[in-house]
Amino acid sequence: MSSQVSPCQHCGARFPQGSACEEQFHISQIHEFEDPAYGAVHHLSVPSYMLQHNRYSRRGWLEVRALLHRFVFTGLTPQMARRELAISASSTNRDWSLTKGEKLAGVEQIDWSLTMANVRLDSAAHYCSDVTDWARAVLLDSERLVGTAT
Repeated sequence: MSSQVSPCQHCGARFPQGSACEEQFHISQIHEFEDPAYGAVHHLSVPSYMLQHNRYSRRGWLEVRALLHRFVFTGLTPQMARRELAISASSTNRDWSLTKGEKLAGVEQIDWSLTMANVRLDSAAHYCSDVTDWARAVLLDSERLVGTAT
């Protein structure tokens, strides 16, 4: 009898029996909301999970990935992003939905090198390091798709 469950149909993550990708993600979010040290990477964890699981609309996926790229590679902070996007990304000022509508084709074909299964929850230091690595991997793993999607 295997101690592993079937891999997540979206990202391929494998957890010990009794756990699932979405469940682990929700547990991580509880840590983030309860402890600011974990919450320091909220702007990386949510997009990483949502991008891998293709939870955004096609346009939303591309926009959020571009934002994640700025967080990881250009030093954009959540505070800077909030100021910058307060008007332009407001749901009242855009004519597209972040989550509703056509999904980006090809996301399901990506072989993700890191997933939620690679994120340790045992300490804030491990968690933040792992989430940062995960976000970087999501960007690198999806680079080819983005090049063909735009």
